[in-house]
Amino acid sequence: MKENHTVHKAEEFMGIESNFKIYPFTDGTGCPISDVQEAHLHEFYVVHYVSAGSGSCVIDFETYDIIPGSLYFVSPGQLHLWNPENIVDGFVMVFTDDFLKSPEAPIHSAYELEFFNSVINSPMFMLSTDQKAELGSVMSSLCREFSSKKPGFETVLRSYFHILMVCLQRMFADRMQRPGARVENPMVREFKKLVSAHHSPQLRVQDYAERMNVSVSRLSAVIKEVTSMTPGQIVRNELINTAKRMLANSDKNVSEICYELKFEDPSYFGRFFKRETGFTPSVFREHVRGKYQQLV
Repeated sequence: MKENHTVHKAEEFMGIESNFKIYPFTDGTGCPISDVQEAHLHEFYVVHYVSAGSGSCVIDFETYDIIPGSLYFVSPGQLHLWNPENIVDGFVMVFTDDFLKSPEAPIHSAYELEFFNSVINSPMFMLSTDQKAELGSVMSSLCREFSSKKPGFETVLRSYFHILMVCLQRMFADRMQRPGARVENPMVREFKKLVSAHHSPQLRVQDYAERMNVSVSRLSAVIKEVTSMTPGQIVRNELINTAKRMLANSDKNVSEICYELKFEDPSYFGRFFKRETGFTPSVFREHVRGKYQQLV
């Protein structure tokens, strides 16, 4: 697939075995976000914390204001662009899913976190005064440990990182006010990973349930309780997000994208896309590319 936007790889930007790094959020530092004046994608996860500045950013086709005291989460494959109006201060933390994985870790995959890989939650999170105070000491310790690189710093760094992720997960769950979101049900986590890796019009909810060795009714009940969505809605959203990214980031025509997504008929794909988004695929492509061009 010919790509129209830059795709950044982990080894280009990270140390610690190419799976974690923290950058200041200012121009001229080599930061993979603030120094890139174009729409782009990553193969890794990114957390931005903005302490000062203004402007806007676009993450997967939605525009968000740059507001001090806010966090912005970008998952692998999400097309995004930052458009600051003045100097933005804070930091940018980049990491791979492997950095989460350790025997003692409270979180074993980014799919456990409500703010990454989500088809229902906003990637922007504004912190309250109390939340900024709670996270402030953890974020400061994390940045200080990364900068100092004293003996054994990787162990300490992982500990602070896991504390930060758990605190964010709690805050996100409280904001969403969904009973099952605080500690996400393993069934929901497995379903989200399956849908992310395998989604096509031919796959039914029953197919996912069989792979997970649970009944459709049980899967549907748990998914509904935790996400307030049906399994079918999550699958359709994943299909739509994949189609949007392909339309925005490749020069393949609509028919080629249709068949790559395993739709049997371009006409049906067009109706499906318009029903879910309100746009035809061609109009969406024109609209989203125009949006990014205007920001650039």
